[in-house]
Amino acid sequence: MKIIKPQRLNKGDTIGIVASSLPVLPEFKDQYERGKKLIEEMGFKIKEGKTIGKVRWWAAGTPIEVAEDINSMFADKSVKAIMAQTGGYSAISVLEHLDYERITHNPKPFIGMSDMTAYHLAIFTKTGMVGFHMDDVTFGFGGAAKKDAENWVDLDKEFFRKFLTQTDPPGIIKPLSEWEEWKKGKTEGHLMGGNLHILCNLAGTPYFPPIEVFDGAILFWEEVGVARYQIARCLYQLKYAGILDRISGMLIGKIKYLKPIRDQEVEEPDIKEMILDILKDYKFPIMANMDFGHFTVNIPMPIGVKVSFDTSKKELKFLESSVI
Repeated sequence: MKIIKPQRLNKGDTIGIVASSLPVLPEFKDQYERGKKLIEEMGFKIKEGKTIGKVRWWAAGTPIEVAEDINSMFADKSVKAIMAQTGGYSAISVLEHLDYERITHNPKPFIGMSDMTAYHLAIFTKTGMVGFHMDDVTFGFGGAAKKDAENWVDLDKEFFRKFLTQTDPPGIIKPLSEWEEWKKGKTEGHLMGGNLHILCNLAGTPYFPPIEVFDGAILFWEEVGVARYQIARCLYQLKYAGILDRISGMLIGKIKYLKPIRDQEVEEPDIKEMILDILKDYKFPIMANMDFGHFTVNIPMPIGVKVSFDTSKKELKFLESSVI
């Protein structure tokens, strides 16, 4: 598959913000505004999409309305990047309405995480365009500002500049927390992944990459608010689909807020024990507890971009730029 990389951003460029999944809810309005302010302080202009301020169920409009907002942002020559205000629950309903031909002819960074995994994988599948799994406006930039964590704010700004405004490979990214070596080894390959259950929701649809795309890939994933058995189901799904036979490595981000099983008499396994038991027949290296996922600073993980990692050194290295 031919990879399409968007143009790098420059100070003064306009970033379009869309409510591509969850609406801007009143309880998060202040965070959203703080996130916008942080982006403007970095020297960028902002254009809000028509979905900002709209509410329909758990989305910011009907699937067609949300798709029209995203499509218009790709068509707008003055908008140089598109950023999700946050994740949510409804991205999968929008995929059939996106104008993939328009996106192909107007590549630009599409930024966000969590439910945005559906957009990143669908657009990559249909167009080959790199998707930017990284912090969004409300819970990324706005969350950093809310926590008054100067380090988080600085890291978000630095990652944004390094991955979106520079054409040199980002190189080695140092751990921000305690990364864990779960299976020893080193490897390299192109990144594929995102939120685990969103990724698995797309399997078997026209919006999931052909299995050949996973040849030599490094599968990265994170998860939040699910039970252990749901993670197990997803990993078995990837196993039965033949994907785990093809990848060269696995990077696991933060796994947050695991739900207890309903049956109180069931003894649940440790999450590491469970995952390694499912993956016991595979030789690829695994590094876990990495700095991407929910309620953490997100190291950008651009879909389709080549990286290498070494579990012994706790080292992740980006071998190429995600923009041109």
